[in-house]
Amino acid sequence: MNRFFCFLCLLAFTAGLGGNAGCSRQHYRHKADQEIYSVLRQGNNDPRWRVDDYRITPDATSRMYNPFNPDGEPMPTDDPASHRKMHNVGGMKGSHGWYEHGRTQHVENPRWRQYLLVNEKGEIPLDKERALELSIVHSPDYQAARERLYLAAMAVSEQRFRYDVQYFGNSSNGSPRGSLNYDIDTLENSAGFGINRRFATGGTLLVDLANSITWSLTGEGSWNAGTTLNAVITQPLLRNASRKVELENLTQAERNFLAALRQMVFYQQGHYTRIVTGTVPQNTGASGSGGFYQLLSEQIQIQNQRQQIIGLEDNLNRFDELFEAGQSERINIEETRQRLLQAQSNLLGRVNSYQNNIEAYIRSLGLPPDLQVTIDDPLLEQFQLISPTLTLLMENVGGSLAIMREREQPLPENFREQIKDVIRRAEGEIAVLHQDLEMLQRGMPERIANLQKLETVLAERIAGGERIAPDIYDSEIFINRINTLRNDEIPRTLSRLQASFTLLHLIADTDEETLREMIRNRSFEAPVQEALMLLNLSDSADAHLTEQQREFARVAEELKQLQEELGVEPTPEPDAQSVITEVRRRDNYRDWVRRAFSVFQNELVTLSLMQTRTRLDTMTLVPVSVTPEEAFQIASENRLDWMNRRAALVDAWREIDIMADALKGVLNLRVAGNLGTTDRYGVQFSKNNSDLTVGLTWASPLTRHAEMMNYRSSQIAYQRARRDYYTYVDTVQAELRNTLRDVQMSQINFEINRNAVLIGTIRVDVMQLRMERPPTRAGIDTNISRQLIDALDDLTRSQNDLLNTWVTFQTRRMVLDCYMGTMQLDERGRWIEPDVMSSTAGGMREQAPFLSIPVPIIETPRLNRRYVEE
Repeated sequence: MNRFFCFLCLLAFTAGLGGNAGCSRQHYRHKADQEIYSVLRQGNNDPRWRVDDYRITPDATSRMYNPFNPDGEPMPTDDPASHRKMHNVGGMKGSHGWYEHGRTQHVENPRWRQYLLVNEKGEIPLDKERALELSIVHSPDYQAARERLYLAAMAVSEQRFRYDVQYFGNSSNGSPRGSLNYDIDTLENSAGFGINRRFATGGTLLVDLANSITWSLTGEGSWNAGTTLNAVITQPLLRNASRKVELENLTQAERNFLAALRQMVFYQQGHYTRIVTGTVPQNTGASGSGGFYQLLSEQIQIQNQRQQIIGLEDNLNRFDELFEAGQSERINIEETRQRLLQAQSNLLGRVNSYQNNIEAYIRSLGLPPDLQVTIDDPLLEQFQLISPTLTLLMENVGGSLAIMREREQPLPENFREQIKDVIRRAEGEIAVLHQDLEMLQRGMPERIANLQKLETVLAERIAGGERIAPDIYDSEIFINRINTLRNDEIPRTLSRLQASFTLLHLIADTDEETLREMIRNRSFEAPVQEALMLLNLSDSADAHLTEQQREFARVAEELKQLQEELGVEPTPEPDAQSVITEVRRRDNYRDWVRRAFSVFQNELVTLSLMQTRTRLDTMTLVPVSVTPEEAFQIASENRLDWMNRRAALVDAWREIDIMADALKGVLNLRVAGNLGTTDRYGVQFSKNNSDLTVGLTWASPLTRHAEMMNYRSSQIAYQRARRDYYTYVDTVQAELRNTLRDVQMSQINFEINRNAVLIGTIRVDVMQLRMERPPTRAGIDTNISRQLIDALDDLTRSQNDLLNTWVTFQTRRMVLDCYMGTMQLDERGRWIEPDVMSSTAGGMREQAPFLSIPVPIIETPRLNRRYVEE
């Protein structure tokens, strides 16, 4: 019984040592990360595909961050029915150890929202830089790309480990009899330690040191020890004997890791392109839909729609005035009102679609749709052809005019203060126009140079018979247009606007009674008289007279002259002067102020047109002058996925040799030896207790059916890889050619749409002037409302087309940079935008030598002909 108790104690002690020999989960996790990061540092040394700031663990601010111990994850909320299977499964009681790490209701990081930067309204200001940062931190797709690189490095670590010296040890206790009972006479403890090494030639080395101690548990007790040193060397001589076969797994892992590094950089380029433009370049591995450019363009289109609504409201107010004066048909009012309602409905639809697209976009960043964001980026400010402050000013002036037309509604008490504020804001818009003119002046040389390049590009098309308007590319026409705008049209607009300021100052600085007397007696000072003459308001005191009243006054004056010629006593009927005097007794102050405000509104519209034309001609595009042949050559030397494709083709070629090696017979050389001890203590080794054996292991290749099929499959796979490779090359070439055509077409369309917007603004201006002309006796043209509506529609459409063309050009230019392999990102993952894209600026980098050892050249046609003959 005592012997059995001793045996149990020894067994428990040994088991305790073995149980404590293992390391913790945390230890192995950290060790794995250290090894993988070491592999990454060693392979991440080429600037063409360097991955900066790589780490597998998400940032602490990320929604993906794990706030719990990764080696002791609490159990998330489970499905109740499924959870019961963990406690009772197959009629057996389950384990209670599932709860040793606790429970949690959180799947995402519960604190990630507190790290978001918000404004005073609780909204996240989002520009393209911030959108990229958020996607890198929160996007699951981006994290998956990091993990793919980690797994590729892990395969390298595993293969390298196979060629490290492997250490192993073991220990066992028990009865040599192989049974456990109360009559145990001896107890044996065996322990061993050894190393195992694999060589690049396919050989292996095994060295094992084994020690055994035996205790006798009978009588007084005795013990005996023995130690043996064993060594075995095995070297294949036929099958698996070459380095290329033995190192194949390591070679493939290293090549896959290099491909993963390149693919990660290519993914980052595609990810940036998708985040900004919404376009996913092929083969980058990026995913998602919608881009920042789309949201910005929708913002501008919404503003264009609002500007169209302002123009329709202004026209509707004018038609109302003309109808009240008997100078317009009601059809003009109703057509304009109908189009206004349609425009308002379209605006609501655009705003709704914009909100949906915002939510879809922030989801593509890895964020939930309930986040409140505001899209703000100066990138597309150039397409705000009318400044938002000027748009708001025109809306406010339109609202004041609506109040003035309601005769039953009194003017606001602070009406004169409002006029002063309007003047101040309008003067600020004049300063904005001067700034726009300065920017246009600075950009003139670049615009002229771009037009001259465009003319060179279009020369072949024009020579081929294509009819292209010279306004699109002629720099002389552009210069003349700018000179006319700067020296004639803008000064005339500012002069009329200053005249309207004079009238507004008069209204703001003069009390109502005094101004009424001035209007009644036409006793204005010289500056006011000059302003009235310039604005065609010198007869504004009588402007509110209806056509019927004017006609009645004209007939009364003719009757009076006829009575004087005939010597007839004048009739008591009222003459023209009495009619006019009677009309003047009405509220001429309010009518005069309303007309002054109406003219001021017209001048603001003209100012907006001048601002539109100035900003329109300031826009420029980055020149792209790369031929398809140059782009293809650049891509063949710099495109990362093309490098991976070449490597994959060679991998398929290498596989043929690997499979062919398996067709050989097996012939292995085996050398084994052992050296034992002869003393009781097991420490004195002796040659008398040793042996050495040398032998060959051979197996003839009589049955190689599976190996034969694998070999033939590898040949077919290589032929497929060849076809896939040149199909890929054809696809790349087609992509480059199509992209370049799109870029060139966008450059041409941009100039066409620029001129279309210019014509649209002039057309709207002309139609506005037609409404200001003195009407004929029959009133204004009944078609003018439809013409105005069409002009505003065409202008809005042209503005949107111009914006879409610019977005298309920027998108295709970015995609072209990616497809050529010349796209560069800074340390924050942002595109380093090239100033010029050409064969020289794009950079045809010198390609590194393919091999550093001489390779014999095989005459392939003769070899193929011989193969066919055989």
